[in-house]
Amino acid sequence: MPEVNILPFQDSFLFSKKRFCALIAGIGTGKTYMLLLKAWKFCEDYPDSLALIVRKEYTDLRDSTMKDFEKYFGVQVDSNKEYRFPNGSTIMFRHGSEVNVLKNVNLSWAGIEQAEEFSTSETFDFIRDRLRRDNSPYRQLCVIANACGHNYLWRLFINNPPSDEYHCVTATTFDNEKNLPKDFILDLRRMETESPNHYMQYVLNSFNEVDSDDFLLTHDVVYNSPKLSLFNPGGQRRIMAVDIARFGGDEIVYSVLESRGAVAWEQIYQEALRGKSLMETCGKIIDMRKSLEIDLIVTDDTGMGGGVTDRLDELKIDVIPFNGGEESGHPKCFNRRAEAYFKLKEYLERGWIKIQNDHDLHEQLLSLKFKYKSEGKRIITSKDEMRKEGLRSPDRADALCMALYYSDKLWDLPNDRPEYGITNMNLLANDKMHPEYAINDD
Repeated sequence: MPEVNILPFQDSFLFSKKRFCALIAGIGTGKTYMLLLKAWKFCEDYPDSLALIVRKEYTDLRDSTMKDFEKYFGVQVDSNKEYRFPNGSTIMFRHGSEVNVLKNVNLSWAGIEQAEEFSTSETFDFIRDRLRRDNSPYRQLCVIANACGHNYLWRLFINNPPSDEYHCVTATTFDNEKNLPKDFILDLRRMETESPNHYMQYVLNSFNEVDSDDFLLTHDVVYNSPKLSLFNPGGQRRIMAVDIARFGGDEIVYSVLESRGAVAWEQIYQEALRGKSLMETCGKIIDMRKSLEIDLIVTDDTGMGGGVTDRLDELKIDVIPFNGGEESGHPKCFNRRAEAYFKLKEYLERGWIKIQNDHDLHEQLLSLKFKYKSEGKRIITSKDEMRKEGLRSPDRADALCMALYYSDKLWDLPNDRPEYGITNMNLLANDKMHPEYAINDD
């Protein structure tokens, strides 16, 4: 086992021999390391042990848990997702849907990472039934988790433990402050006002039942945007995004942004319609492309939007399809929709985008919420979730963020636009590379 300097709360979890042991703590408290270290120590101390480490989703197991294990201990997990010790012990890595097939396995030790991702105690109970390998003086099931309201972990380990065989260690992020970067701690302090629900749950480790979602934008940011005065250097470029209606009450929204120099943008046009057919929508896009001299078109490519995209492709009209559910390349965003909205948030907060003075647009922007999924990735509340809360579909907000998301692609287009009789555009294209324009990943 590698030599490490551990804090008292970590020590309490690492060396506990209670049959059921939990570390429920804030982000940055070393929960994963402690769980893996506990598994390693058990397998080294007791030869011929069979240990199991479970994570709900396979991608999280592969990209996080197993990679962390290999990094911490300098070893390689084999193609069967197992690591074998020289003393005959084995650690198996499995994801949620694989656990139920382990009916004939006799375990010495087991651990569940991010145990709050499981909505019920079903997996916990199933693994508990398999702790019957007779090679060690005790058998153990450990969990690490974030606080998650009054879920099954709270009921088992916090509220009313069934017996003294349940041992729970809790900690806030600040309990591990000395091992964390100073800028990270400062950012957490800002989070107290920017994302208070997230701060309470994931930093202060609060079990209070609160809405886990936080609002994306503030009133000041949204209502100040239409009042901006942006420098107009001439030679503007335009991008149009079209959000296609999915249900009868939804709107088809056309939103056009025009460049204001190298970085800033102004929403110069917005139109919302209902009850239009696919062909009518395509016809309007074609007409607006010409009348508003649009350089780039973005279309919602989910649901009904896919038909519009396909039809425009057939007509040889270049469009960029936007699928918000696709995986994002951004390390802090769960999908493309989240990445697009956090880019819009950044531009609004920096005063880089002037939006229309439209009450419905403002209300939609202010209704947007976000939350954190596993690994700290952010996701925007879905339209379906908003409908369940009685909120309108944010069609105008979606069209706006789709247009801004692809705005950088305009700088890849040629400076001349002969189809509109425009040449020698002075777009200050190189200025977008200046460091002061770098988007903040935090």
